[in-house]
Amino acid sequence: MTKRLEQGQSLLETMVALAVSTLALTALVSAVVVSVRNAQFAKNQSLATKYAQEGIEKVRIYRDQNDWSDFVATGATGPNCGDEGLVGLSVPSPFTTVVDCVEDPPGSTDRRRVTVTVSWTEAGRTHQSQLTTYLTRWE
Repeated sequence: MTKRLEQGQSLLETMVALAVSTLALTALVSAVVVSVRNAQFAKNQSLATKYAQEGIEKVRIYRDQNDWSDFVATGATGPNCGDEGLVGLSVPSPFTTVVDCVEDPPGSTDRRRVTVTVSWTEAGRTHQSQLTTYLTRWE
């Protein structure tokens, strides 16, 4: 009778082996999915930061190519100072950009705080990269 039990696997052993294999495969697939999602987030974060840097540079170039009073008069105060009309800033989908130029300190005519925020939605959540710089009247 002992010899007969040693010849094959029982149904219970087969079910346990199948459960362990399924668990290991599920863990592996989950790890791959998380890794791909993290890689996509890192890529988007890097791109968003690059677009924000580009926005800061475009506002700075616009300031450098124009007289300070023209720079202030054409929209370098308030939200969207870096819209298509002012500096030609545009980013590809799924990114959106907001450029905000404000007097800093309030009432100052010689200094603007420029904040560029690049946002995107991924996996149902909104993420953003935000850069800030100060531009001054240096002519």
